[in-house]
Amino acid sequence: MVRIPIIKLTRRQLYDEIWEISVAGAAKKYGVPYALLMKQVKEAGIPIPPSGYWAKLSFGKPVVKLELSEPFEEVVSIFDTMERIRERKPRKMPEPKLVIDPMPKNHKSRESSKSALQTEVAPSASIQDETIADAAIASITHVAPDPETIDLFGKPYNVYNRETLYQEVWEAPVTQVAKRYEVSDVAIHKVCKALEIPTPPAGYWAKVRAGKAVTVIPLPKSDTASEKIGIRTGMTYQQEAAREPLAFLTEEDRSVVLTVASQILLPDADARMHPKIIAHRKTVTEWKKQRKSAGSKGWTLHSSDSAPFLAEVISNDALPRVCRIIDALIKAMEPLGCSLTDDLGFIVTGETVRVSFSESKDKVAHMLTKEENMRLLEYEDARRRSSWASKPQIRKYDHVYNGRISLTVDGKKTFRDCKAYVLEERLGNIMIKIYEAAESLRQARVAREEAKRKRLEEEHRIEEHRKLYNTEVDRTRALANLAKDYATACEIRRYISVVEASESLSDETLGWIEWAKAKADWYDPTVAKEDALFGKREHQKDAEKKKLQHMGYWE
Repeated sequence: MVRIPIIKLTRRQLYDEIWEISVAGAAKKYGVPYALLMKQVKEAGIPIPPSGYWAKLSFGKPVVKLELSEPFEEVVSIFDTMERIRERKPRKMPEPKLVIDPMPKNHKSRESSKSALQTEVAPSASIQDETIADAAIASITHVAPDPETIDLFGKPYNVYNRETLYQEVWEAPVTQVAKRYEVSDVAIHKVCKALEIPTPPAGYWAKVRAGKAVTVIPLPKSDTASEKIGIRTGMTYQQEAAREPLAFLTEEDRSVVLTVASQILLPDADARMHPKIIAHRKTVTEWKKQRKSAGSKGWTLHSSDSAPFLAEVISNDALPRVCRIIDALIKAMEPLGCSLTDDLGFIVTGETVRVSFSESKDKVAHMLTKEENMRLLEYEDARRRSSWASKPQIRKYDHVYNGRISLTVDGKKTFRDCKAYVLEERLGNIMIKIYEAAESLRQARVAREEAKRKRLEEEHRIEEHRKLYNTEVDRTRALANLAKDYATACEIRRYISVVEASESLSDETLGWIEWAKAKADWYDPTVAKEDALFGKREHQKDAEKKKLQHMGYWE
């Protein structure tokens, strides 16, 4: 059957399209699956923008543009189906020339470059699945009918057909297939194993996304049943998948971050790492040397010499790999304004996000050391001489690192090596989780600051109320004391009136009356007369404090 291309372009035209609107934009423009167009572009020997190109472009930074080699006018036929692509040896590309373009002519402003970024993210603009790879591959999958189900004991069960499931797991990642069946990806792997269905090896979808050649394992003949049923558990992480990633960012910033996440790649093994990673790796190496030296001498490290990040959880063999993962993440995120702390924490939007690594261990039989063999021989000799000999305690098993790495973002989301993928294939997802963790930390910090503000306001309100209350208490007590003094003055005056009403008043009595009136005026707060000996009376004080007492020699 003769193939009919959907469009024909010269190499120069296709090259201009790719560097103007990106491979993703061209795929969307011509209705060709992204991975399929990428494969045809590479077969035509057309250079594509390197990782980080569109991110740098959005921030107005200099970019590296690869020149197109001749022939420029050779016609390239673009097809829209993968299975019909004729197998041919990819064109051997000459060594490309690098052109440092501080601001491409077609992108004279930051706005226009960001529109290009939004086009680049088109294949993954609907990234709502658990992995970036799923979103990138989703464009090459056809719309499959809903899985067949049956009801048993009042619960829904999936019917897994061997040939159908084989086609599904080779057309899309297992995580996507699991969502269609509403089960976990582990359940799909178990069904494939039971039905003897081969699954794509680790790195398969990363190669497809990069347009590299892949090998599809054919479905082998099997004497097993052609169908299998399994309960539909609903373990598809649909709530997380339905949540739009990075929804807290503006649409413009979200497009930039998703674009960078979809293009992030692991640096070459010989590439120079980030300076802070190099410095921290030296710190880890020095700490391990000190610990080994102290252990050989029977010493213990000081409590203040706590283990640096990665020192006690990652083997020496896996440490370079972990450092490369961190290096790939920070090199992709630095153009977006992120940075690293000295202990390799990620600073994103002003928040420090911690990532932790761990390496799994295998339980293996313990191999006796020379010292342990000597101790056993000494025990056997002692046992022949005495039945009281004590057998040395030697462990039966060792736990050795096996190279399987796990990465946890902010102590919540964990990524780990498994049969389906390795951490290096999840760099885009890890980057997105770091951004989401930074937003969670920001929200938690804002909530703490708001709670602290409210607490301080409440404390201030309580303190003001306390001051007002105590002031009112003091004023009320003073009022009562003033009233008591006034009452005393009134009683004195009434007594004086009685004395004055008597028929005969001597000169002494008249003098006493004048003295008594002066004391009444001294007690009366409305008069507040100063006494020659007592001075002014402090009417507002309590009666006990105003009590008249004899003066002793000590006063």
